[in-house]
Amino acid sequence: MIVPFIDSVTATNVYLNPDFEMSLRPDPTEPDGVTMVKLKDGETLRVIGEHTEVAEKLGMTPAV
Repeated sequence: MIVPFIDSVTATNVYLNPDFEMSLRPDPTEPDGVTMVKLKDGETLRVIGEHTEVAEKLGMTPAV
């Protein structure tokens, strides 16, 4: 399953495979609108969306 998002830095489409995602957390500079997604390979992406919404889209249990 591939899930589409919008990159908050470049405003381009990014597609995430939940199997390669490692952790999610709110972006400290915009906690209500941007989520930091850290991948297994160490890369970090910033996608538009509050972290609980992003977690639900990826089929994960959101951290509260």
